[in-house]
Amino acid sequence: MREEQREAAENLQEAMRIFNETIRKAAYSGLHVDLQVVEIRRSEGPTPVPQVSCVAKL
Repeated sequence: MREEQREAAENLQEAMRIFNETIRKAAYSGLHVDLQVVEIRRSEGPTPVPQVSCVAKL
């Protein structure tokens, strides 16, 4: 694994830890959290690129 890939993997792991903690806090506070995985298609680079869409409602 290249250094750039290793750093990206570490950043993703930390971001997901924070994201999941935030979702738990929102759910525990009484919000309904709706998540969707969406695919972004680009003319350059890897495609499709997965992204997460998140909505919190009462």
